[in-house]
Amino acid sequence: MNFREQGETNEERAAGQGDAVSQVETTEKLSEGEQPRTSLFAICWLGIAAIAMLGWICALGWLAWRLANWALF
Repeated sequence: MNFREQGETNEERAAGQGDAVSQVETTEKLSEGEQPRTSLFAICWLGIAAIAMLGWICALGWLAWRLANWALF
C-alpha cells in the first residue's frame, strides 16, 4: 500500500465519522442562569491579597536594603 492509498483511506474514514456529528443541529440557547457571574466579594478579596503581597515585597526589599547598607558600611 502506498501513501496515496493510505491517505484516501484515512480521508474516507474521517468523512464517515464526521457525518453523524456535522449534521447535528443545535438550536437551543443557554439559559441566562448558566452564564458566569462576577462576584464583588471575590474581586475585593483579590485586591486585598494583591495589596498584602505588595506589602511583603516592599518589606523584604527594605530589609534587604538595610542589611546591605549595614554589611557594606
